[in-house]
Amino acid sequence: MLRLLTTFVLVLFLGLHAFELKAQHETPSVETEKTDQKLFGQILKSGSFEFHLRSFYMTTINQGALTDYSTWGTGAGLGYFSPRWKGFGIGFSGFFVFRHFENNIIAKDPLTGKSNRYELLLFDVHHPENHKDMDRLEEFYLSFEKENISAWFGRHHFESPLLNASDNRMRPNLFSGLSVDWKVNNWKVSGAWFSHVISRGSLEWLPVEESFGFFDSGRHPLESVKEYDQEVDSKGIGVLGVEYEGRTWSVESWNYLSENVFGLTMLQLNGKSPSHHGWNWIWGVQAFYQESINDGGNPDPDLTYILPNENSSGFGARAGMNWPNTSVSINYLGISNSGRFLFPREWGREQFFVTLQRERFEGLGGANAVMLQLDQEVVKDKFKMSFGASHVKTPGIDNLALNKYGIPNYIHFTGLLDYKFDGFFQGLDLQFLVALKKENSEKEIPLEYVINRINMANLNLILDYRF
Repeated sequence: MLRLLTTFVLVLFLGLHAFELKAQHETPSVETEKTDQKLFGQILKSGSFEFHLRSFYMTTINQGALTDYSTWGTGAGLGYFSPRWKGFGIGFSGFFVFRHFENNIIAKDPLTGKSNRYELLLFDVHHPENHKDMDRLEEFYLSFEKENISAWFGRHHFESPLLNASDNRMRPNLFSGLSVDWKVNNWKVSGAWFSHVISRGSLEWLPVEESFGFFDSGRHPLESVKEYDQEVDSKGIGVLGVEYEGRTWSVESWNYLSENVFGLTMLQLNGKSPSHHGWNWIWGVQAFYQESINDGGNPDPDLTYILPNENSSGFGARAGMNWPNTSVSINYLGISNSGRFLFPREWGREQFFVTLQRERFEGLGGANAVMLQLDQEVVKDKFKMSFGASHVKTPGIDNLALNKYGIPNYIHFTGLLDYKFDGFFQGLDLQFLVALKKENSEKEIPLEYVINRINMANLNLILDYRF
């Protein structure tokens, strides 16, 4: 809460102030008087503070008599980031959140017994009744950066196509461990090992093995009534990424290792070709392959995250055009029916070409999706719009082997308006997001597979201010 941020400021201020007082009362040496070399405290004082304010209103309107939800939360954060000394730097930040208003988000739907899916992730999923004491230490790291190499040790942000901040709630995902980047010419190599994670919707830093499934364990392919939450054995997450950026094309490869659980490789190729009419053709290809390691996290098949010998693969493609202020594309994703694509939702949000906000493909096998997307910059660097519409075909909701969360076929629409202020309110960003999902099935869908999945609207008003 406010106590956390106040402590940050006081510790830093008192430490530097004490350093200055000590220097003032000591008799300066001749060498000190003659040198122009900066003192350590002076270097720290030239660091930067970042203040972050965020307000988030969300409401979900479900079909008919199913429960509707709404909530409003506001939070503030403070971070300090030192200048570099011989390539080294430190940084830390914290954030607190207040829940001002809620409607039904901790109540189960009386018709289905299902819990809230979207709104609670703004706050604390481990303590749903918590309204006020929601603070967390986020970044706390030592970094090094010189020439082509940068390294971060401790709690920090990390971005990749699957392991990432997933920053579309009140707070993002962060990871604790070591990450290293090496850049030379057009190449970039990234490597990381993480032992702990703090997920959006959570206030607690957890060991990686305890982060599996605390959002939702879904359904088990063996019809087990047990849940793998707190039952997976894994020492951490390893990441290796290689990227090349050419003039008209780029390629990247990402390898993820969930120790003792699974390995996953993802490839992506993007390109553009100029036309004679002032616009560019854009295109892209994605592919991934995943397989289990050892027993998938637990010797008991009823408690594994991924079944022993389970594997999955997928292919994606993009084609479209862009102008200076406009981009339009058609996108595709197909996932094989050999197994489910699995990547813990607590670690990030998949960035497939077909990805739209308020739904994921994690937990699906034998699925196909087609998506049309339009991005328009109305006022340069200030106001932009983004619209997406997709059709997603999933295995039947009764197919436990390929449909972890029981998602029916659906049509998905999203619209985003994003306005960045300048002048006196520079740093203020106002967003309005709407997501609509409609079933696309000839069979009647039981209500427990309707609520928060299909035949629903999700509305979001987000105010973000950084200075």
